[in-house]
This record gives sequence, C-alpha cells and structure tokens, in this order.
Amino acid sequence: MTLQMEKRVSVGRPTSEIFRRRRRALSELLQRKKWDAYFFSGMADLYYLTGFMADGFYGLFTAEGETWLFASALLAGQVRDSTQGCRLVVGRRLSKALRSLMGKHGLKRVGFDSEQLMYRLGAILVREGLRPGENPAAELRAVKAEEELACVRRACQLTADGIEFAKKRLKPGMTEKGLAAELEMFFYRRGADKAAFDLVVAMGPHTALPHHLPGPSRLVKNQPVILDIGCMVGGYRADLTRTLYYGKIFPLFRRVYRTVQAAQHEGIARVKPGMTGGRIDAATRGVISRAGYGRYFIHSTGHGVGLDIHEAPWIRPKSGSVLSPGMVLTIEPGIYLPGRFGVRIEDTLRVTDTGSEILTRPSKGKM
Repeated sequence: MTLQMEKRVSVGRPTSEIFRRRRRALSELLQRKKWDAYFFSGMADLYYLTGFMADGFYGLFTAEGETWLFASALLAGQVRDSTQGCRLVVGRRLSKALRSLMGKHGLKRVGFDSEQLMYRLGAILVREGLRPGENPAAELRAVKAEEELACVRRACQLTADGIEFAKKRLKPGMTEKGLAAELEMFFYRRGADKAAFDLVVAMGPHTALPHHLPGPSRLVKNQPVILDIGCMVGGYRADLTRTLYYGKIFPLFRRVYRTVQAAQHEGIARVKPGMTGGRIDAATRGVISRAGYGRYFIHSTGHGVGLDIHEAPWIRPKSGSVLSPGMVLTIEPGIYLPGRFGVRIEDTLRVTDTGSEILTRPSKGKM
C-alpha cells in the first residue's frame, strides 16, 4: 500500500452543549443517590464531563450542577481554553481547596472513587471528610450517545482496516516489534489520535501469552500470529484480535481455533438488552470447557470499551452488569497452551434494541 492511497479519518470535537448535558445528567444521578457532590480524578471521567484530559487535573461536581476544576498554574490556561461552565481553582493545595469549598457550600456527603487513586491521595480525601463510593460517571459512560458511537465506529473500522493491512505485510523475517510499529504508523496516517493501548503482536509460542509485548522475534514459516490491536479516534477506543497462521495449518491448531470461534459465536449470540455479563461469560466458557480446554481459558470473555479500553459493562464470571442498548463491549474468548501456541478471537460490538451489531468490520474501499 502506498501512502498516497491512504484516506485520513477525522472526527469533530464535541460541542460545549454535549458536556453541559452530561453534567446535568450527573447532577440528577447524584441527587438520586443522595450525594451532595463527587470528586473525580480519572482522566477519562474528566474528559467525559469537561472536554479536557490531563494528569494532575481534578474536578468536584455537585448535585446542584456546579463544577469546580482544580489545576496547577501550568495547566490553567489549557483548562480555561478547553472547558466552559466550570469554575477554576488554580495552584492551591488540593486538600485546603476542598475543605474550603465543602465548608462554604455545606457539602457533607461527598464521594470519590478509591479505585482510581493512589493510597496517599485517598487517605488525604478521607481526612477531609470525603467518602469512598461507587463512581457515578461509570454508569453514565456505559451507555454511549450518538456522538460517542460515531467515534467508536470510526475507531473500529480503522482498526479492522489495520488487520487487513497487517495481513498484507506478513513475510518471513518480519519482527513482532516491526509490525507493531507499522500498525501504529498506519493508524496515525489514517487520522487516528494514537494506538488505543500497547499493541499485541505475538508470533509462534508467544501467542500463548495473552498480553505479550512485541519484541525482536521474527516470523518463520508454519507459525501462528496473534494481532490484538486498536486505535483511538476522538478519544474513543477500539479493540480487535485476530489469530492468523503463516504456513500450513496443523490439526491441533485447527481444532483449537474452531473451538474458540464457536465460543465467540455463542457469546455474540447472547449479547442483547437484559442479558448479564456473567451469563455471556458462562456461555463462552461452557463451549471451551466442553471441548476439554477449560483450564486454558485464563481471562474474562470481554469488557466495555469507550474512553477507557477496559470499562463497564464487565463480561466476566458472575458479573451482574446488565446490558442496555448503546453499550459497547468486546467478546474475546481464548485458549492458551503454554509453550506451544494460543488462539484468541475478539470483536467490539454495540448492543442494539434487539441484539448486537459488530463494529469491527473493515471499510469497503480498497486499502
């Protein structure tokens, strides 16, 4: 493929009204949960609510609809330019700023997500009277609005195009690391923000390692190849895995591949409103267990995808996550035979009113 043939993908920035709508929904949710306010520290949550994403940037959102953002002097200008309808607190010690705001505005029941914080900051928040509590933004973010789905769709299509690109690039002597680098450049040249995560390119026995980091290993004849890839468009991510075989396929690999394929088909068939993540996981795990490979399926069946690569809903054993239209999730069963090879097949799906739609389909145009 030549660079001249590549078509860039672009997506518009969400409007300020979209962020105000999200904050209104958060305020209503806080009122229902009887929280006076909630303190956010996660970059994805803060981007979802304000349109700005950075480390060391925090936000306090009240049930009455007020928003205070805490930033260092280094970030203050960017925060002002990127957010609207928020009050900015610059350069003050976080604990003192929180104490002052909570006292001045009578905020008694203030929550924070302890799972997203380092212990030291969590301890400081508890000392200031905040309480660990379930993150309300996770509930809002799980169901994607149309502007979010547009970004996810584009990221998924571009990621699927990346698989087709990689297939054409496979050749003897190519390294895992080299192919991963080519894929990242492919995404960049097509207009993606960046890769959605550390891309997995695994060859030969490395395919038995689910999160193998690409290294200097080179492709040789009669080897499996796992590509677990994704890109980000407009802040939203895609996740797609394909297991390929370079050379003549041997019987055991074919048997394992068909088992994983059947498990994925079973999982996808269960995706619909009202279904729980635990029941979907049990369905895929059952197919693999009945084939005799149960102990070699060593991770969950899937997870939600959006601003984070792993978010609600959770498709894992005993998960109570209930699917609703507009949720985006993966189905990705796998079998890993230590020291030999592994197989994983993954797609990103949208939950529809009656079932699901697979989003990770390549574009119809020529690559």
